[in-house]
Amino acid sequence: MPEKEIIQKILDVYDLKDLNPMQKLATKGDFFERNVVISAPTASGKTLCADFLILKTILQKKKSIYIVPLVSLANEKYQTFKEKYEKLGFKVAISVGDLDSADPWLANYDIIVATTEKLDSLIRHSVPWLKETGLIVVDEIHLLNDTSRGPTLEILITNLKEIIPRTQILGLSATIKNSHELAKWLNASLVISDYRPVKLYEGVAFDSKIFFYGKNGYELSKLETDAAIVENTLNMNKQVLIFVSTRRSAEKLAEDLTKLVRLKLPRSQSFELETISDQALYTLDNPTRQCKKLAACLKNGTAFHHAGLLGKQRRLIEDEFRKGLVKVIVATPTLALGVNLPAFRVVIKDVKRFYSGIGAMYIPVLEYKQFVGRAGRPQYDEFGESILIARSEEDAQDLTDHFIMGEPEDIRSKLAMESALRMHTLSLISSEFVKSEKTLLEFFAKTFYAFQYGEMSMIEEQIQNILDNLIEWGFIISKNNKLATTKIGKRVSELYVDPMTAHKFIECLHESAKKDINHLSFLQTICHTDEMKPFLNVRTSETTDIYSFITKEQRHILEKIPEEWDLEFDDFLKSIKTAMMFEEWLNEASEDEILAKFRVAPGELRNRLKNADWLLYSINELALLLGMKGTLKEVRKVRVRLMYGVREELLPLVKLKNIGRARARKLFNSGLKSLEDLRKVPIESLSVIVGRKVAESVKNQLEGKESKDEKQATLKKY
Repeated sequence: MPEKEIIQKILDVYDLKDLNPMQKLATKGDFFERNVVISAPTASGKTLCADFLILKTILQKKKSIYIVPLVSLANEKYQTFKEKYEKLGFKVAISVGDLDSADPWLANYDIIVATTEKLDSLIRHSVPWLKETGLIVVDEIHLLNDTSRGPTLEILITNLKEIIPRTQILGLSATIKNSHELAKWLNASLVISDYRPVKLYEGVAFDSKIFFYGKNGYELSKLETDAAIVENTLNMNKQVLIFVSTRRSAEKLAEDLTKLVRLKLPRSQSFELETISDQALYTLDNPTRQCKKLAACLKNGTAFHHAGLLGKQRRLIEDEFRKGLVKVIVATPTLALGVNLPAFRVVIKDVKRFYSGIGAMYIPVLEYKQFVGRAGRPQYDEFGESILIARSEEDAQDLTDHFIMGEPEDIRSKLAMESALRMHTLSLISSEFVKSEKTLLEFFAKTFYAFQYGEMSMIEEQIQNILDNLIEWGFIISKNNKLATTKIGKRVSELYVDPMTAHKFIECLHESAKKDINHLSFLQTICHTDEMKPFLNVRTSETTDIYSFITKEQRHILEKIPEEWDLEFDDFLKSIKTAMMFEEWLNEASEDEILAKFRVAPGELRNRLKNADWLLYSINELALLLGMKGTLKEVRKVRVRLMYGVREELLPLVKLKNIGRARARKLFNSGLKSLEDLRKVPIESLSVIVGRKVAESVKNQLEGKESKDEKQATLKKY
């Protein structure tokens, strides 16, 4: 199909009349023939450019892979592509989950949406269909600059360039200062555009006024500045996103604004707000204080949004904000990298962030641009507004100079981080992509790091130390200038854990043969790893209880306990506190009890449980390879208990579909302690305890008429 017809076909699919100026600029010249980097503001229509190349690639009988940094973004892109492309007869898949799976079913799909880590793990599992790929789209490619995500993204891109060198790469980026450097590294055409479908006016508020550049401002009431801006927004019948730096600030401001917002709500929306309030409240069977706080906010048209919320609650807030029912969201910066959620007005209240060892500093200009990119809804607004909150006229001038008039920073490679280098060095050797120290260094010479810095002396020294460690730990062997992984080294790479973490696990497994092991042995082991960071902070008032806990449980702890004066001791204490939190969960503490005692919100708890499950699975796999059958039983038992959050006595019951920790405890306390007890009890008696529907389901499962829910064997339900 000719290029013009491809463009027209996509416009028809999205019901668009014509390309916008950025898209016209992008699709000129050799857009369909070579690598391309598009550097343009948020909401400028970059994804549509990807659609043109995706359709071209499918028509060439090749696959397209769309890489995103977050699961939430992956879900959003998947839903969009599925809706549009399945009408054309093409198959769309999403792959974001199990990092120890090759997902062979993906071979049958035309478009694959994947997170960076998942695609990296697929390469480690040597998926054969990768050679059939004709297009790689890297969304948010400027995240090469991110310390946590950047190294994996950089290695992944470098790897893909080598494995499938003829595959076209399309990098989509926010406006960055050194986009030319990124394009040159990728041997790509560069498209730079400042086009936005909705004009953005950036301003500063202070002294009961909002000042904009390029248009008139507003007089505000004498309320607190953030409240006065919200009042002004609602008077215009518009919505507002407010960015703050912490979860606590987000919750407090959302609560503080409820009285104001409630007065501005149309009566017709009260019933709908009651309904979504109840949905947020009863996301969990037993609502936490956070659930109650969120429900109270939603009832009045406001919401807070942060990583401590459950996924269902975040999606509910986002959906109702898009519908116009929720008027104000107060969010932490995580929302700026999340799903597409525009508003007429974006307010940045906190422009400084605390950095450990440095103090409070301005957030990056690039991050500010991500925030303000949310302002203006193409289908509703002729323009959008962003507002910085200043304390004084002098502060307003500083904010204007630094953010509004400032340029986004250069993106810089973060590949020199040792943990990332360790993981990827082992992966490259394991996949046999490199077979000697020479070819390993040649690979790193092709990275963005090498391109930017020109010389490799620092990274070469790190790699040599890493190779020495991997040899010492038994993960690789070096013979006759050749590098190869051992059986256990290959498995460590597939498990997607830091080799240092795997080495620690192996040491602890050997120690377990000499110790009186129980659930705590493995909980503390996984809690003292980089993968479980950030650790829970230990307050001074808690140290006595933690010391007592260590004394009581010392015989079960597998690692050597540091001395109090050792640098490692603080992190060890934090690992104990984190293990104590998991133990409370095993002992059937509610989400609200954990929130009160450990200050871990339900959303964060779910994320930590997923991490814990992955790490326990890794210990299990290593124990299998080491032939440590005696240890396996305890590892598997704690993994299942952690999965359901129950004492050991409830394990037979929770494996039944529709029987969670609360119902299992009810059954047990009613004398129904085993599957045999459930077989014998009359359905009428069982219905009194768990309800008729659940009772019928249980009886059907026991009689083999209804299959047990296999998904309950993992934490994917979270």
